[in-house]
Amino acid sequence: MTRTRNNIPNMSSAFEALNRLFQKVLETHKKLKNENIWWRGQPKPGLLLQPKIFRNSSDAVVREYNLIHSFLRQAPLRYPAWPTERSHQLVLMQHYGLSTRLLDWSQGLLTALYFAVNREDLLNEPASLWALNPYKLNKAQFPNPSTAVFHHNSSEVKGIVDAAFNGTSNNENHIIAMSGPEVDLRMLVQWSVFTIHESEMDMEKLQSELKGDFLEEIKIPADDRCLLRQALEIVGISHSRLFPDLQSLAEDLESKI
Repeated sequence: MTRTRNNIPNMSSAFEALNRLFQKVLETHKKLKNENIWWRGQPKPGLLLQPKIFRNSSDAVVREYNLIHSFLRQAPLRYPAWPTERSHQLVLMQHYGLSTRLLDWSQGLLTALYFAVNREDLLNEPASLWALNPYKLNKAQFPNPSTAVFHHNSSEVKGIVDAAFNGTSNNENHIIAMSGPEVDLRMLVQWSVFTIHESEMDMEKLQSELKGDFLEEIKIPADDRCLLRQALEIVGISHSRLFPDLQSLAEDLESKI
């Protein structure tokens, strides 16, 4: 027999918090002047928009090269559908936790919100939701881009991917919004897209240097964090839905029943 849950979400308060967030989202859409916004949730305000490989690493290029090729030696046996294209390999590495020069974004607002508020150890702290206009980001660096969002096999993206696999530096600071090849179920359900970075420069600094207007941060108050977690639970955004494997399903059920 299924037990009754002790903590039933307060639906009214949860959706009031969600409505407050949606008002900020509407304002952000107006500022960025685009309906196709990309979103990234971060567990704290003030964290740099920077790929993991460039954080706290004195020789990121060498470390990334070593990580990539160690992963390549061992991954195919563990992943029968291992792809042959480098860009596909790099996004798989990123999705399964390897430090790379990719930064994850989602086309789904609520998906990004989950990653902003899901940390159990930060329930009484504020969080952050970043919005990106990918078209403005690319156009600010490439005045006549071949496409609004670069394909993962475009020459612009391929040059940065090859640098990662070759352990070289292009001596540039481009940050490119690229499409995410759906080579794994996680990427499908998380609406995954990416920025790929040539250097350790964070995106806020790039925006400042380019005098651009492609980024906007929405700060989530600490008082709304738990309420937004409840709202996401009510509408069906959960760990087991975003990470659709048996372990995630078991963990999700353990927390609810």
